[in-house]
Amino acid sequence: MASLEGEAMKYIGICGRGALLAIAVVLPAMAQAAESNSATTTLVNPGAAEKSQFGAADKIYTPEEIRSAKPLEWAPAPNADPRYQSGNTFREEPPPVTEPPRTRRPGAPNANGEREAQKAFSEQWRMLYEMDRKNRSAPAPGSGAGSGSTGTSAGFSASGDDPVKDSIDFGTADTYTAYLGNYWLNQQQAYPWKVIGKLLIDGGGYCTAQSITGAPKNIIVTAAHCVYDVGRGFKSGWTFVPAERNGAAPYGQYRWASARVLNAWISGGGRRNDVAIIRLQNNPTTGRPVSYYTGWLGWRMNFPYVRNLHSIGYASNISTLYTSMCTAETYSASCEGTDVLVKGCNMTYGSSGGAWISNYKPYQVSGYVEGVVSGPSCTGSFGNTYVAPHFSSANLGVLCSAEGGCTTP
Repeated sequence: MASLEGEAMKYIGICGRGALLAIAVVLPAMAQAAESNSATTTLVNPGAAEKSQFGAADKIYTPEEIRSAKPLEWAPAPNADPRYQSGNTFREEPPPVTEPPRTRRPGAPNANGEREAQKAFSEQWRMLYEMDRKNRSAPAPGSGAGSGSTGTSAGFSASGDDPVKDSIDFGTADTYTAYLGNYWLNQQQAYPWKVIGKLLIDGGGYCTAQSITGAPKNIIVTAAHCVYDVGRGFKSGWTFVPAERNGAAPYGQYRWASARVLNAWISGGGRRNDVAIIRLQNNPTTGRPVSYYTGWLGWRMNFPYVRNLHSIGYASNISTLYTSMCTAETYSASCEGTDVLVKGCNMTYGSSGGAWISNYKPYQVSGYVEGVVSGPSCTGSFGNTYVAPHFSSANLGVLCSAEGGCTTP
C-alpha cells in the first residue's frame, strides 16, 4: 500500500494548490503510522502509550469548543427511486440474510462509576444541574419533527429480543416518531443516553458515536465518513465525549488510540461500508476507561432488515446541544443496495454515526446497535428519511475480526 503522505501529494498534484487548504486537517494524521491488511486499514495514535490502555492526553476540548463544533455534512443520496415517490406505498422484499446472527450483550458501568464521575468532573456536573434548573423553568422544545412525524411525544415502544416478533411490517419513507434525547439530567444519567456521545474531530467538525465494549479494548462505533475522507485520507484525530450536553462532559473526555475503516470504504465509499471503529485511551485525569462510568451498548449483525429500531444523534437541524431520537420500522431498498437499512427520521447533519438500536428499554441496561447513521436515502425526502449500514459479517464483522473481536472479557 502506498504511503498516506504519497496519497496526499498525489491529491495535491491532481487538484492543484487549492487542495492544500482542503487537506490541512488530514495531513497530520497521514503522517501517523497506518497499518493495512487485505480488508481494513488502521490509523494508530502516536500519543497513546504502546501496549497500555493508558495514554497521554494530546487534546482537551473546552466547553466553548464543544458547543461551537460544526456537524459533518453527508454525501448526497443515490438517484431517487420514483417508485417510492408516489404516496409512500411501494414496498420491496428485503434480501435474504444468509449469515448466522451474531450478538454481544450490553454492559453495565461500575457500581461506583456514577458517584466517582460526579466527584472527578464536578465542574461539569454543576453546569448540568444549572442547565436542568433553567430547563424546568421553561417549556421543553419541540422535537423538530418534520411533516412525516407521527408525533413528538416520547412514545417509547420497547421491543424484545426476538428478531421475528420485533418485525411488525415494512417501514415507510418519511414516517416516524421523534422526541428529545438527553435533554433532562435524569436521562443523561441513564441508559441508553449516557453511552452515546459527541465525537469531536480535530481540526473541526463533529459526529455521534457510542461505546460497544468495555475495557481493555474500549471500542466505540461510528460512521466511516467521520473517520476517513474517501480520496483524501484519515482525519486528524478524535475525542469522544459521552453524554455531552451543551458543552458539558459529565463522564470526561476520551482521546483515540486507533481508528479502523474498511478498505472497501477507502477504495469506493458506499453506504454499506460507512462504519468505523475507534479504540479509546483512558481518561487522562482519572485513568479510568469510558465503560467504567457509562457501560456499553451491545451489538448485533446479520439480523433481519425489517426491524423496530430507535436512532439517536446530535442532529444540528434540531439541536447541537443535546441528542434527538426517532423510532420507526426499517426496510431495505434496491436503490440503496444490499446491507443498507432505511427508515424515517427527521435528523440530519451531526447525527452521523449515531446508533440504530434494537431492544430499546429506557432506564435499563439494554440496547443493541444494528447500524449507524450514514446519510440521506433515495426513497424519501431529505430530513425525513435516512440510511445506515446494516451490520453484517461483511462490514462490522470484518472490522471486529481485524480488531481481534469487539468483545469484553
